[in-house]
Amino acid sequence: MRKKNYYLFATAMLLSSCFISCDKDDSVSPDNGDDVEFVHSVNIGDNTYISVLKDLNVGEVNTNDAQIHANGAFTYVYKNKVYVTDTEHLYKYKVSEGRLVQEGSTLLFPAGAKAVFVTFLSDTKAYVSCLGLGKIWIINPSTMQKTDEIDLSEYALGKEESDNNPEPGASIIRDGILYVALTQLKSSSIPHQGAHVALIDTKTDKPIKTISDNRATMVSCMTPTGDPFVDEKGDIYFYSIAMFGYISGLNEGFLRIKNGEQEFDESYYFPIATKTLQDVPGGKASYVYNKVYAGNGKVYAYLNIPGASSNPPDYVNDKSMQAFEIDVYNKTLKKMAFPATTGWAASICKDEDNIVWGMATEEGTGYYIYNTKDLSYNNMILSTVGAPYMINSLK
Repeated sequence: MRKKNYYLFATAMLLSSCFISCDKDDSVSPDNGDDVEFVHSVNIGDNTYISVLKDLNVGEVNTNDAQIHANGAFTYVYKNKVYVTDTEHLYKYKVSEGRLVQEGSTLLFPAGAKAVFVTFLSDTKAYVSCLGLGKIWIINPSTMQKTDEIDLSEYALGKEESDNNPEPGASIIRDGILYVALTQLKSSSIPHQGAHVALIDTKTDKPIKTISDNRATMVSCMTPTGDPFVDEKGDIYFYSIAMFGYISGLNEGFLRIKNGEQEFDESYYFPIATKTLQDVPGGKASYVYNKVYAGNGKVYAYLNIPGASSNPPDYVNDKSMQAFEIDVYNKTLKKMAFPATTGWAASICKDEDNIVWGMATEEGTGYYIYNTKDLSYNNMILSTVGAPYMINSLK
């Protein structure tokens, strides 16, 4: 039962759509050709419905052809194959006749594994962060079998409290090194001070070391929110979410590991909560949520705006997430001309020059588009049955 309260909090933040329900209807289904552009998911009641879209011009999309998983299942795409984790199972799908069809066997994790993040090295090797076990599973994504594991318990900061789990989460590979975010929760469910990352040699699968930075806390969000990412210069950016802004004394912000280095860049730190924002209630944001890197230092993301929340916060109805453009090079923020959305419907992906936003606004639930080339906006280009949860480009 250790850290139960924290996991419940994080689940509420990430999966709060489970508090709403909606019935299926007979609106348009995805095109039945194999020339599809996106895989997307919506949350309805106790389930996540995952399906493919040929494009975003069908008007409205339903869940008739969807694969059904437990609410909050996470979706990953690698070489046109779709991998889905519900934290205790990993499934692989291919696209056939405009639908997702399961391919191969289902990989089963131990109860409580919280297998939340997948990073692919090759067709035959991928790393799965098991948040609840303190381990990285190494799998063969072609055969869907476990091949090895990496125990990170030696890097837990709470050994004096019999805590041997550093909570590995989001990860990325650069130059043969797997960089794994360690959440490092205390038994009280509050994270240890600092941003902590483990470095693992992908040739030997042996840990090299851990690095830390006390300027920010709780690096990454444990689950897929669009970071860490590598820019064109080869620099890695991590975002520390600092317990979603709800614990005083914890600092959020972007941190960087420069190309050719294996330590945090002491010259770079970009906090968001300290910035004054224009045209948002209260003029402040508390943290950055789902995001995507679009190149040239530009990150498109949702910022949580405390001034737009109820008191106490109403996570189902409050439209407190606002779309923003973040320039991590120049450390600037620009509000996007989109309406605000709820936190349980705040998906995003990059598709060539387009940034696709899945939102639940006053206009309803569906997808919006911003074009980074001509700077144009398209409001509610596609409506959805259910809350848009995740979207990935299949290109």
